[in-house]
Amino acid sequence: MDIGIVPHTGKTIAMNLAKELVSFLHERGVGCNMITHPSLTNLAGLDLVIVLGGDGTLLNAARLTSQVQVPVFGVNVGHLGFLTEVETDGLFPAVEKFFAGDYNIEERMLITASVIRNGVETARYVALNDFVVTRGTFARIIDVSIFVGDQHVTDYSADGVIVATSTGSTAYSLSAGGPIIEPSLECVCITPICAHSLAARSVVASADAKITVHLNSVSEEVMFTIDGQHGFPLRTGDSVRIQRAEKPALFVKLSGRGFFQVLHSRLKMPQSWGGNHEE
Repeated sequence: MDIGIVPHTGKTIAMNLAKELVSFLHERGVGCNMITHPSLTNLAGLDLVIVLGGDGTLLNAARLTSQVQVPVFGVNVGHLGFLTEVETDGLFPAVEKFFAGDYNIEERMLITASVIRNGVETARYVALNDFVVTRGTFARIIDVSIFVGDQHVTDYSADGVIVATSTGSTAYSLSAGGPIIEPSLECVCITPICAHSLAARSVVASADAKITVHLNSVSEEVMFTIDGQHGFPLRTGDSVRIQRAEKPALFVKLSGRGFFQVLHSRLKMPQSWGGNHEE
């Protein structure tokens, strides 16, 4: 077995934990490498990638490993760590569970986006959580039209619009009022950001839907962002075409932990959403 270890290089605790993990694996005769600059070249051929960081580090690794179909295992060295599987103190017991086969491989849908300008594709991206079209710091609200296939769904006058996977439904989309979607339900959720209308609502489309976000007018800067990590400036008349990616991301999930358990622990949600529950 050959394992890659991807730490958050800007966090001392992650780097120290990575060194401990290398020693731990070597003592058990397991081949491993610390990867500080992950790429398709140094990730291809691995059996597992262990990510020591927050959701940002894991998002970046998962987008890359999806292309070479290597599973990832996330250890939370960040703040929220919603995508990660365990906290730092649970790392070594978790690795033992992995070696014992006490885990599952869970597929998570990714989405791709093409930016179309004057009929020509000018950029292409892959996201695990979401794509966002949003106004700049000083811009006014923007006007976008949403299409699913060749059907015109709605127009939004808003600060922007989020197109999220079910994995990304608990990220920016949730903050904007979008629904919580169980990751096993593959779909795409379209959520306006601060819409200038009481009637504006999220729209959930099939995982196989081809979605177009068309930018009708821009008075100032508008950005297209990918998983909150990369950005591309948009112009009036640009369209963003979004659809399911060919390959999913693969996540190692330990037995006995469900999505809603993670939801409650990470978001500190009350057991009863309507208030205190009494028997």
